[in-house]
Amino acid sequence: MIIYLYLKEEMKRMRRLNYIFLLMLLTMPCSYADEKRIIYDFEYGIFSRGAENYEEGDKSASSTSELEKTTKVKAKLGTKFGVRYWLSRAGFIGEPTLHLIYHVPTMINPSTGEYIDKIEIIQPESELDYQHTMAFEFANQYELVPGEYRMYVFFENQKLLEKTFQVELK
Repeated sequence: MIIYLYLKEEMKRMRRLNYIFLLMLLTMPCSYADEKRIIYDFEYGIFSRGAENYEEGDKSASSTSELEKTTKVKAKLGTKFGVRYWLSRAGFIGEPTLHLIYHVPTMINPSTGEYIDKIEIIQPESELDYQHTMAFEFANQYELVPGEYRMYVFFENQKLLEKTFQVELK
């Protein structure tokens, strides 16, 4: 009789452990899926420039050049700053569409009269495990506006990256 009661208790305990194990298995993929859609590495700063004799409208700084790690930027024609990042391949089906958003101090384009304080770019079908760049380059005189420049990278409704730069007049 004692052995029977002991075995009965052990069976109850094993059922509880089975339920706990089952719950762990069910919740594990959910938390793991959230971890998959991340930027697994990034760097930020000012991209090194090419030509020193920069003229308005030129694009001289390469997105693959070295980065001077800083969030303080001097507003000068030809200066390019931003982030370089890598997406994890895990968790994506196919190739993701990224939504890049720039919040910038208000600028006025003199040729159109348009006020610009937000720039949005849809980057369709990004290659994964490959270097991506989100950068702002002072290519025109009207863009030399001091203030806070924010850069965001989204996948669907998930914010993957946010970086803020302080731009000062030289």
